[in-house]
Amino acid sequence: MDNYRDLVSAALALLSAGVMLVAGHLLIEWHARHADPVTAIEAPKSDGPPSPMISNGSPSNRKVIELPAEVRQKRAV
Repeated sequence: MDNYRDLVSAALALLSAGVMLVAGHLLIEWHARHADPVTAIEAPKSDGPPSPMISNGSPSNRKVIELPAEVRQKRAV
């Protein structure tokens, strides 16, 4: 009979975890729907030329790992 008690307690733990996950998700959705529309994030406006993207360049302080020639040839194909 002890095995049934363990199964029931595990099932109750999983059930309560599921209920908490669903309640948390619903709470997040409710806060998102009732958020103040004034706090919307807008892109900055500028009349000049667009600035270069930082992600396109490689940072100078980062170490570059050189791959062996066999690996470079396999990746290119």
